Amino acid sequence: MAQEYYGYVGSILYVDLSKEKVEQRRLEYDDIDNFLGGIGLATKIIVEEIPDPRIDPFSPDNILVFMTGPLTGSPVYGAARYVVASKSPLTMAWGESHISGYWGPELKKAGFDGIVIRGKATTPVYLFIRDGVIEFRDASKLWGLDVFKTDEAIKKDVGDESIRVAAIGPAGENLSRIACIASDIQPNGPRTGGRTGMGAVMGSKNLKAIAVKGSGKIKIKDVSRVSSILSRLLPLIMSSPTAQILASFGTAGEVEEFYEYGDMPIKNFTLGEFDGYRNITGQSFREKGIVVDVYGCWACPVKCWKVVEVDGRRIRAPEYETIASLGTLLMIDDPNYLAKVNYLCYRYGIDTISVGVTIAWAIECFERGLITARDTGGMELKWGDKEVVVKLIEMIGKRVGFGNILAEGCRQASRIIGRGTEEFCMHVKGTEMPMHDSRAFKGMGLQYATSNRGADHLYGLFFRVEQGQRVHDLKIYERVDRFEYKGKGWMVATMEMWSEIQESMVTCKFIDIPPAHIAGLYTYVTGIRKTVPDLLKIGKRIFTLKRLFNIANGITRTDDILPKRFLKEFLKEGGSKNQVVELEPMLKEYYEYMGWDENGIPKKEVIEELGLGKYIAKLRINI
Repeated sequence: MAQEYYGYVGSILYVDLSKEKVEQRRLEYDDIDNFLGGIGLATKIIVEEIPDPRIDPFSPDNILVFMTGPLTGSPVYGAARYVVASKSPLTMAWGESHISGYWGPELKKAGFDGIVIRGKATTPVYLFIRDGVIEFRDASKLWGLDVFKTDEAIKKDVGDESIRVAAIGPAGENLSRIACIASDIQPNGPRTGGRTGMGAVMGSKNLKAIAVKGSGKIKIKDVSRVSSILSRLLPLIMSSPTAQILASFGTAGEVEEFYEYGDMPIKNFTLGEFDGYRNITGQSFREKGIVVDVYGCWACPVKCWKVVEVDGRRIRAPEYETIASLGTLLMIDDPNYLAKVNYLCYRYGIDTISVGVTIAWAIECFERGLITARDTGGMELKWGDKEVVVKLIEMIGKRVGFGNILAEGCRQASRIIGRGTEEFCMHVKGTEMPMHDSRAFKGMGLQYATSNRGADHLYGLFFRVEQGQRVHDLKIYERVDRFEYKGKGWMVATMEMWSEIQESMVTCKFIDIPPAHIAGLYTYVTGIRKTVPDLLKIGKRIFTLKRLFNIANGITRTDDILPKRFLKEFLKEGGSKNQVVELEPMLKEYYEYMGWDENGIPKKEVIEELGLGKYIAKLRINI
């Protein structure tokens, strides 16, 4: 008797680009039970399918996984997301990105929970998936196009404006290690998976895009109970201060609050004050008439997606991370510039966080005399120079001149330049720092240091806890002092484990659904009962398997570190002045709670308890 799936479609598409062959495999219940879906299932597949974890990320044998979760495409608020995972060309270890919008639900309606891609096409191609039918289509004429023109050309080629497209731009084609994947590109988009260079992996496979269209429906086990939970959740979600800010102004609405905390980075994390921030808040974007509309992802009541108009095209407005990385980090406070440079990064398919941090590194090193006009091709790099930033982004996207070095990301670029420049590159494990200064939220410093994909503000969102959020279902009952470092190890670990669940379901972290409600929704959507403790154990299993993958790639305790700037250098002003991150005591507590040894390696008993022993030989590590 055939298995019946609720929440899940029950099928995963395996694509070999080298052979132009496809295979549909059934989603096994054991995999659901142990890894849920989303990033959990992607992790399991990559570890099993990759021939050697030490593989070159640009090898045809590297595995690229697009995966939805059991809640993706359901009526659950924020159930719009999907994940993309692979070995990262930026970290040279684990890599993943998360994308929202409509592409993920559309893939499930087209008949698949996920896509596993290996090989390399002999010439550029794109995949078109419609209701279980897969086509390899020629993308030679699309190669070199930006993501907007790619979206237009594919829709014209297919003859359907309603299809959903996930594509790379020139940065991905040119194997920029900070290239992203964009989906739901038009109208009012795109949404992007920015971190860890997944766009470059896609480009290395000569895969320009994946277009999807589906008419199927996702079965829900108990519709009435799901509806009952959602009806009770809606007023709770919409009454939260964060949701109200996001609904009104998007993530840019938090600029002022983060600035007051001393959290918003300024001049490559060297200053605590910058009066120009007032010009680039979400509220300012509204007042100046730069925001022209509001949009939202699948099943989202908040609609944090704000729309601006640039060069006659409606696009997604700059988010907080972009406003900081290409604004305050570079000492720029022009909102119109931010809208345009955000559009430029979208066009090329470049991660706005990584590109801002990499440019900030270059400017600081130029100012210090460690990089000269000889390196830059005659360009003078200085803070606040909007024209230079625009020019550098174009050079990065095309991989020409000095941009060819910057396209490597700041860690690799600093290794190429040498001369002591690496000290001024703000990264963890090769991933450039997000726009939250860990001197303002010290638990975030621990989160950055321990995250499997490098510096990562989303895996745990621990700054929310340090802002005062209690998570009773995870036993975080009391308000947490943001400057305290004692007692945060177990809390950061717990929030990281829960993030694995959110990215496996896959749900939006900006819509704050309590863990017990997530467990209930999963149970009634899928018909598979899971409690919060059950889910936390799964989260720990996923997180630990990623850690083992990283260990196979040489990651040790020495990599669980922050740049010296955050450990030794005080800010002289602002909301986090006179603070540094006391990382070592937090790290010690974290390791003990996770069951890792003093070198950051999971102990045998933990590996066995989580059922991960069978992966040790596959990963070629000795534990």
